[in-house]
Amino acid sequence: MSPTIRLLGSCCIFFALGAACDEPASGQCPAEVPTRLWASPPDKVPELNAHLADVFEAADTVYFRWGRDPFEWGLYASDLCGDEVVRLDPDEALVDRFLMSRTADFGLVVFGYRRDDAAVVQLDRLEVAGIDVPVEVGRFVGEKLAGQAYPGVHAVYFTSTREPDGEQLPAAGVGSRPLTLWRLGSQPGDLLERQPGEFVHVDFTDPFIDQPLGAGPSLTLTDAGELHLYDLQGVEVAAIDQVRYAQLAPGGSRAVWQQLGDGEVEATFLRDLATGIDRELTANTHTAVSWGRVDSEQRETGTWHWVDDDFLGLVGPERTLVAVHDAAGATLDVPAHTRVLAASPHGFWLELSSDADETVAALWNPRDDELFEWYRQPSKYRLVRLPMIEGDEWHFLLDDQDNYNRGSWWRIDRTTGAWTKVLPALGVPFYELADGRFVTALENSDSLFARLAVVEPGTDHDTTIAEDIVSQFAYVPEYGVYYLDAVGDGLGLWFAPIPEAAAGARSLRAPGLRSGGRSLTAAPRDPSGLTSSAGAAPR
Repeated sequence: MSPTIRLLGSCCIFFALGAACDEPASGQCPAEVPTRLWASPPDKVPELNAHLADVFEAADTVYFRWGRDPFEWGLYASDLCGDEVVRLDPDEALVDRFLMSRTADFGLVVFGYRRDDAAVVQLDRLEVAGIDVPVEVGRFVGEKLAGQAYPGVHAVYFTSTREPDGEQLPAAGVGSRPLTLWRLGSQPGDLLERQPGEFVHVDFTDPFIDQPLGAGPSLTLTDAGELHLYDLQGVEVAAIDQVRYAQLAPGGSRAVWQQLGDGEVEATFLRDLATGIDRELTANTHTAVSWGRVDSEQRETGTWHWVDDDFLGLVGPERTLVAVHDAAGATLDVPAHTRVLAASPHGFWLELSSDADETVAALWNPRDDELFEWYRQPSKYRLVRLPMIEGDEWHFLLDDQDNYNRGSWWRIDRTTGAWTKVLPALGVPFYELADGRFVTALENSDSLFARLAVVEPGTDHDTTIAEDIVSQFAYVPEYGVYYLDAVGDGLGLWFAPIPEAAAGARSLRAPGLRSGGRSLTAAPRDPSGLTSSAGAAPR
């Protein structure tokens, strides 16, 4: 283990679970009024404040990025009382980019990458008490980072390439740049280890979408078409030659693979990993344009959407399902649709044909062939966000006309499809409080900044907590909200308690100070902000 600095403030034990505050240097903790916990140094004032979107909490610690511009951002950590604020990359030349991953041994881990010499620096294990001293764990000699830091049970993995300007395509024999796989163990003193071989595609399970951690890659594919598939323990469960492209089912029991052929029409197969039996599926007749080979807009062509491990659908041009099969290989009749939005354990999410001024979406369950129309709205709401599903409850954020980060909050009746408005305004991110209210980022002024507020269901009331903040914020139930002030003299990290529920609207703004306007357009991301995730899937 690298040396660790213990931060013991006068009130809170940094990173300790259930931190207790006695007589904090910053006053009462948690504070009873909005309080700045950390002030931006004069030479660190951001030039593009609205781009500072990373504030999150882990293990009783608030993390945030700050700096003049994205290339000079530093990653900071603060205890919940603000008595200790530490920069995790103390040397500004130490790293240029931050990466987050996870191991079963230590939980979330933050790394830095330095472009000049392709060095990887382990900055901190976020869920381990204390702040780690940064330690360089290796370099991609002769290569550059390609991708993210990928999670494993006892290790973190990286991919690099000797052709950093080359095109990355997940298929064999199509001119994709070569990838090298590296392993970093989680034991003290472990360094990057280069793994044998070169690949065009390496895939891992994703714990950020609730998949279990694997011991290593779930599959590797070489440019010659050699496919290797692995279980969660890292044991190879299948090796197949002459493979153009492959995907592992989300549960890991099956894999779909496409056979190398003439590059136009190529056979596809479903492999049962327990028996080794292949069942032939519908051929990919669009191989020549699959995976974004010709047009990046067609990058989903040739890929498959899974409903658990039991059903899978082949995506064709314009994001339509050209064929759907069950686990036995049988072909199902696909409802008429204009594009597939996603797939989940609930089924295939489809956009249906409609008038030009209307958008219609439905959930198709291939198990019983039910087609449930749940969305019909004016086409000005072009983005069809998927609903949040918890048991039998469906909720949906209907986006504003020109903004997919703010809208109204609705409850959808799963039986009738009827919509009931719960909140007239809600933004992303948002958190539901124990009393049923929501704390969220709403509209602010004619800028890209946000207004942090608490909104009350069933009313038009909201209570402003702060204005001109960065949209991303952290909510800690026992304390309150942590956010970055982006405008004015109070730049830095702030804390504010959650206002008590009120019968009428209350505002901390001076009357007439602002009157709405444009709001944020940043896409939703995972809570850390250090790894990317596209959109929001049902759960």
